[in-house]
Amino acid sequence: SLAKINDTNIKSLTLAWIYRMTSATATVNPPRGTPLMSDGVIYFSGTDNAYAVDARTGREIWHYTRVSTVGRHFSNRGMGMDGRQVFFETPDCHLIALNKTDGAVRWSKVIADIDQFYYCSVAPAVIGNHVIAGVSGDDLDNPGFIEAHDPETGDLQWRFYTVPMHKGDPGMDSWPNENMASHGGGMTWQPITYDRDLNLLYVTTGNPQPVI
Repeated sequence: SLAKINDTNIKSLTLAWIYRMTSATATVNPPRGTPLMSDGVIYFSGTDNAYAVDARTGREIWHYTRVSTVGRHFSNRGMGMDGRQVFFETPDCHLIALNKTDGAVRWSKVIADIDQFYYCSVAPAVIGNHVIAGVSGDDLDNPGFIEAHDPETGDLQWRFYTVPMHKGDPGMDSWPNENMASHGGGMTWQPITYDRDLNLLYVTTGNPQPVI
């Protein structure tokens, strides 16, 4: 527990181990997300890469690399997890599910169109029977959104746009017209927050459009 580390013994803490990420893209674009741990194994992701490492020794258990030649290769912001799988996004806008035990790919689904200058780096969140994924953008006039996928199959369950897309949508009255609203940005860069008691998702957004 946290109480075991205090002002009387913290000076005794020493380095236990170092794990060096060997992938070129992961080294250039280091992880920004918080590692996850389950049953003594640490799971974390870098750009186009995912890792499982023994938390006690630093021994690599598996390392998955996705061969991706397109997309914006910026830093990855972390992973999601359920009982059997870990989930992460790739720069070419795929949501990927890997076995926790060996890193084998269970499924891969396209989240967004990179030809519209989307890219994906958000840490997915697992809530019940939903894997929630978000999108990043290139400061162009695309709408931001989050969407839910089935953890077992990867099938799309629903998509929610963070800007109004049609007449009657909440907030449409603050826009001059439907066309401008649907190009309003609002990318979902950060992981969502979930209130279990209220069963509500809280989604932060950024990069409103146009920027000038």
